[in-house]
Amino acid sequence: METQYQRLTAYCQHEAGDSLVSVFSYSESDAQLHYAREDMETEFLEGGLEQFQQAVWAIHMNVLEEASKVEVFGDYRATVHTFDTAFCIQFRVEEDEGVVVTFDRNIGRNLHQFLLECERYL
Repeated sequence: METQYQRLTAYCQHEAGDSLVSVFSYSESDAQLHYAREDMETEFLEGGLEQFQQAVWAIHMNVLEEASKVEVFGDYRATVHTFDTAFCIQFRVEEDEGVVVTFDRNIGRNLHQFLLECERYL
């Protein structure tokens, strides 16, 4: 039986093609790699996944704690992070579980450009 993460991966592959970089689920103490693009697989398997898991868990807990203070927008569902070469969408699945989907920068050209323009004012 196909898991929710396999379905999410298939959807992202269909929609983003080669721009999909990785999909992994995480909890406080674990990360499960569901997909890594061929050029990134070694990096994730050689410790990159563990480092990423620790970082996203800290973000998960911080946002989860603070999001309850912003009731006007409803429940916290996801955060978007932008890096020099990638976009990361971090979804909350449960209070103690999430999933991260990363894409190369091409997938978010418009969003990335908008963020860069905003940063010019900061």
